[in-house]
Amino acid sequence: MKRIVIIGGGFAGVYCAKKLLKANAHVTLVNRTNFFLFVPMLHEVATGGLCGHNLAEPIREVLNAPNFTFIKGVAQSVDLERSIVKLDEQELKYDHLVLSTGSTTNFFNILGAEKNCLTLKGLHDAHRIKSQVIECLEKAFKAKTALERDSLSRVVVIGAGPTGVELAIEMQELLDQVVASNKNFKHRAEVVLVQRGEHILPQLPELRKDAERQLRKHGVKVLLNSPVKEVNHGQVVLDKKAIDAGTIIWTAGVKPNVLPTTPSLANERGCILVNEFLQVPAFPEVFVIGDCATYTQKGSADPLPALAQVATEEGKHVARNIRALLDGRSPEPFLYKSKGTLLSLGKGHGTGIIFGFKVTGFFAWWLNRTIYLTKIIGFGNKLRTAWEWTLNLFTKRDACQH
Repeated sequence: MKRIVIIGGGFAGVYCAKKLLKANAHVTLVNRTNFFLFVPMLHEVATGGLCGHNLAEPIREVLNAPNFTFIKGVAQSVDLERSIVKLDEQELKYDHLVLSTGSTTNFFNILGAEKNCLTLKGLHDAHRIKSQVIECLEKAFKAKTALERDSLSRVVVIGAGPTGVELAIEMQELLDQVVASNKNFKHRAEVVLVQRGEHILPQLPELRKDAERQLRKHGVKVLLNSPVKEVNHGQVVLDKKAIDAGTIIWTAGVKPNVLPTTPSLANERGCILVNEFLQVPAFPEVFVIGDCATYTQKGSADPLPALAQVATEEGKHVARNIRALLDGRSPEPFLYKSKGTLLSLGKGHGTGIIFGFKVTGFFAWWLNRTIYLTKIIGFGNKLRTAWEWTLNLFTKRDACQH
């Protein structure tokens, strides 16, 4: 029986493995955690909209088949010439290899950013952000000077892409709720959204006006053309000024999570170039998908974006191609067509484009949740998330510090 090894349990890896469970091959998936995480909803966990546990599902529950093995561990390197993946304590031989190692935060070598910023990549990150924001507000309530009060009650979000915009708006809702619960505190806590370029949502210009309108409505302060020069403890240094803040969150970019290979495959940016079948040309038994892959479709000037939607479709397609190769058939080229983009812009409001049609307001917000609900893995998780979202229509955010 052929051996298929998949490195990485994100959208690309898990959906690839799901489609391979009925193949005449043994599938082994390696991941550093034992669960699949629905990352697109993490900003709601960080702002008290969801508890977070509903977004995780044990990988062995997702992929339960006699020809499947899950290994909780970290791949250290790949010997492409010997077809071996080296883990912490063992080696795996493969006939087909799928690299879906995902991405990590890109701090662009800005001094102090990695040390002094919080990130939003996992459940621990989301819970840490919420806990720190509430802790800073509690300290602000007791502050003896206006300067200390202003700093502690301010949250800076660096990066005005989709995650940064969604997080900034919902964070402002959380701040307003906590402050309103203290009748003796007359100061308004604020969120500052910092963007190095001249526009928010640089990749989604068609959604920009709706997002700008909601940012203004919520009172989020937006600083454009403001590249970050340095991040100190409790302070963001820009070109012309510095901003003191109790919480600083980095959402300004990602970079591939590089897995060393022999010979080396990654380019200077850490990406691995693949052909139209999502294979490494020099090693056609190796497929690379998700955020660590670089593939530019014919007729396009830019590589496919690092999105969950892209990773999911790549995972499914590679599974089909591997099954074709196992059956002696030729692989098919990958062709990606976006189904659309939806953003949540606070409670009861959203914006997006679905199949070329613009949607906005409550309908876009509802559609965003409906689509995400279909994609959350695990029936119990779907039910619990639907219940939480329904309650949230009539109740406040969870402002408890856990």
